[in-house]
Amino acid sequence: LSAKPNTIGVQCFTDYDIEQFIPYIDWKPFFDVWQLRGKYPNRGFPKLFDDPDIGEEAKKVFDDAQQLLSKICNESLLQANAVIGIFPALSDGDDILILNPENMDKSSPIGVLHGLRQQAVKEQSEQPYLCLSDFIVPK
Repeated sequence: LSAKPNTIGVQCFTDYDIEQFIPYIDWKPFFDVWQLRGKYPNRGFPKLFDDPDIGEEAKKVFDDAQQLLSKICNESLLQANAVIGIFPALSDGDDILILNPENMDKSSPIGVLHGLRQQAVKEQSEQPYLCLSDFIVPK
């Protein structure tokens, strides 16, 4: 069963309001960069603020970040744009062949995405080492 997208090819999305993305920010990497890692049970955001050793500093850098985000939004200092491409594709081993949507020529793809299988050792030997290409129809 194959579903066809409404639009094939490149699409541009421009001038999105930055403020709409703020609720989706993952703050863990932010605090990691500042080397602000709480001790159990105060690990992670927002529990980090309750940590007796680093909570105060974590709250300070978080508040600073909130002020900067507010300034970015209020003064339109950044613009959120994106470009995506939806193209027909086939897998070839671990690779993904990107086809020209106009002629769908399998012998001359317009691009190749080289894949990499999972590298971590599995707990059970019968578990497969997956690659993104495993989820795309083979050539």
